[in-house]
Amino acid sequence: MFGFLRLLLAIAVALSHVGVRVAGLNPGVVAVVGFYLISGYVMAGLISRHFNQPRQAGAFYLDRAIRLLPQYLTYLLLTVAWYATGFTATPFLSHAPSASDYMNNLLVVPLNYYMFNHSDQFTLIPPAWSLGAEIQFYLLAPLLLLVPRVRWFTGVLSLCVYIAALAALIHTEWFGYRLLPGILLFFLLGAHLHQRHSQGASTRAVALGVASTCLLVIGLLQWHGTLHQPFSLETLVGLAIGLLLLHTLAQRTSTWWDTLAGDISYGVFLNHFLVLWVCYPAPLSTDQLPGFLGISIGLAWLTQRLVEQPLLKLRHRIRSAHPTPRGRAA
Repeated sequence: MFGFLRLLLAIAVALSHVGVRVAGLNPGVVAVVGFYLISGYVMAGLISRHFNQPRQAGAFYLDRAIRLLPQYLTYLLLTVAWYATGFTATPFLSHAPSASDYMNNLLVVPLNYYMFNHSDQFTLIPPAWSLGAEIQFYLLAPLLLLVPRVRWFTGVLSLCVYIAALAALIHTEWFGYRLLPGILLFFLLGAHLHQRHSQGASTRAVALGVASTCLLVIGLLQWHGTLHQPFSLETLVGLAIGLLLLHTLAQRTSTWWDTLAGDISYGVFLNHFLVLWVCYPAPLSTDQLPGFLGISIGLAWLTQRLVEQPLLKLRHRIRSAHPTPRGRAA
């Protein structure tokens, strides 16, 4: 149901990294917010169906590791191989790596804190900073999605952080787009939509209400003079559009081609910088965009089939081993 949307979001991230802008906005930022919303929705469903007891948190973490790490480590190794054989200079690989640099890339989560540990000076997969934020959400997800009081409390706190970031009371880009205290709100809104769907309640009011609030906040920020802060407009647009799309697509039946698009999306998200560095070391021209995206999509299809697909049966076995009855789930 979300496969094509995820692929379009991954393509938007890739295009943003070659300088494409839409009405002056960075489409990659809008897309990342969309990914956060989808992740919250999907994790709420996954935990509700298969891991709805606290003792099953370990199995949930294993499921997520099998989903994320094989392709990530594959592209990490491919980038290391390219780096070792001579590479085109890039700001993301600006110095000779130390053991801690490689450890940051292996653990992923430290990449989310590049503003403090300077891991962005040696990042083998530059978009992985957002993957680090997502992994942190996964670590908290069993608690947040199984205990409603904790979910609501942390959601309100995250909303306060996000509002403070929009108002430029704290660093707008860091706390309004990159770090978990501000963006946890996006994951939880996606989870809230799933909860309403699972209860048979309408999500129209939530989606329209949030979208209308985002438009109001955009107007207020414009009046206040803080709309120019980095990525404020993009995150609000991503939140509004993303929730409307989740509301529209959530109840649609997935098809094989939608599933295929979703399978490819993760690889595109991970590999497009490597494709740029290897195939297009010079600045990309407009007529090269189809080739760039075609190579990225083709490579993503290949690694999904060769690396991720063989492990799908293992993930299914883990899930089928936990057919617990619905408890206090999201």
